[in-house]
Amino acid sequence: MTINDNDKAVAAVAAPAASQEEAKFTKGRGARQPIYISRFSFTDKNMARATFKIGKKYDRRYDTKVSGLCVHMRESGEKMFYAFKSVNMYNKKKNIWAPNVVYKKMFPWAKNTGFNCEAARDKVREYLDQIQDSRTTTDDDITVGYTVKKFIRTGLDGFQFRDDSKRYKEAVKINYIRLLKSYVLLETCTPELKKKLTAPIEYNKTIYNKPLKDYKMSELTDYAIKAFKFKLQDTPQSYNSIHALLSLVFSWAKFNKLFKGDNPFEFVKRYPKVKHKKKLPDSKRDEILDYCSSKAFDYNPHFLTLISMVLYTGFRGNELFGLRWEEPTTDEEKNKCSGWLVKDWDKLDQKSYIHLHDPKNRTPFTAYIRKPLKELLIRLRKKLYIDQKVSWCLKSVFIFPKTRFNGNFPGEHTDSNAVSHHLKKLNQDFGLMQEINGKLRPFFTMKIGRKTFGSWVAAEKGTEFASRSLNHKDTQVTRDHYIVPEDSELDFEFEEKQESNVVELKKIK
Repeated sequence: MTINDNDKAVAAVAAPAASQEEAKFTKGRGARQPIYISRFSFTDKNMARATFKIGKKYDRRYDTKVSGLCVHMRESGEKMFYAFKSVNMYNKKKNIWAPNVVYKKMFPWAKNTGFNCEAARDKVREYLDQIQDSRTTTDDDITVGYTVKKFIRTGLDGFQFRDDSKRYKEAVKINYIRLLKSYVLLETCTPELKKKLTAPIEYNKTIYNKPLKDYKMSELTDYAIKAFKFKLQDTPQSYNSIHALLSLVFSWAKFNKLFKGDNPFEFVKRYPKVKHKKKLPDSKRDEILDYCSSKAFDYNPHFLTLISMVLYTGFRGNELFGLRWEEPTTDEEKNKCSGWLVKDWDKLDQKSYIHLHDPKNRTPFTAYIRKPLKELLIRLRKKLYIDQKVSWCLKSVFIFPKTRFNGNFPGEHTDSNAVSHHLKKLNQDFGLMQEINGKLRPFFTMKIGRKTFGSWVAAEKGTEFASRSLNHKDTQVTRDHYIVPEDSELDFEFEEKQESNVVELKKIK
């Protein structure tokens, strides 16, 4: 912390003046007491009274009215203004980022000049802007794992990196965190997946023997990514998802100057996207719906209600998970849910509706609750009051709450991980397991349930009505991905309401 020539000249004048001023207040009758406290209001009078504590190299005092302003006092009488703020600094030895306070020298205090307390308060913001996070100096030694954790902590809390007019939706956050913790950080993955991702592999005459998280940002090459891609060849869609996400993380890190260089994921192609036109056979669909309303409901009410809802509404999994019993009253509560049951939904003598507040395409949507589904929801609600084993669910505002107690319970809803076990068992019970790459995997998923609903509606009312029922903006998407032609009898008749965004379904007696 050296002083330039101009500062030295000012300091030479300021030091004697300060000493004389201090003497004025500390000697004689009615003298004011010196100031030793670390925080006080920076005025010229108080600054004159501020007294250096013997035994220190320098004595640091802070302004109580302006954040980021302090003064360093030395035994010589010099009082130097500094601007300060906390920034993230990278520790190369420990390979971590940690907050640290950085000081920026301003000018020495001199009463009745342009270098007094008033001037320091006016100039402090200008000096604070000059203090930059050390990450702006660019250091490629940070690891992929650290960058991913940084993205989870800070990147997802703000606006979308590729669309800075919108914030990340809560469901998107949950999915991104799940993918990153499973495939990159290896915190929530299965032992089989962890073994696969950490196993050494030879690619382009080079052995790649460590997971992505242990690579430095600067050393992650396209060949290392291709080796990672090869490890996930049996689950190409999973690789495509994590590829797109990590490309986003790298672009975000480069924008925020965490590292310099090119995004390596831009040089690696994803697996070809396969258009799957699959749905449940009509007979299997009807069997599952009958099963959901049978005595089996009493043993697993939440899951079977969930399955019925996806087959009766075609809602996406995340849209169903975040549904509330009632409309929220605050914006904060709205942001944490996907939708709710419209008021008086449980009245049997009138029509009932579900409102999606925050679907994938961000277009609010209202769907008619069909009679079988309404009866099942009423049945679920009654069971919560009767059965003591599930009565704790009444504390939750969500139709499908988390079934395990945690720190945030009951403010959380279920997710795909929580229902995967039950969904696999359902597939096993109905003979819907399919062999993929030598492994048996469930055929019926929440996505297949949505496609089943879309094909079901299209067979009765046509593609355009099915597109509106699925809340698609483009009919072509419905035609390409959701319509599976199949000659079979349908047990339900679909009726269109006057409103273009409301779908109604009645059962034929």
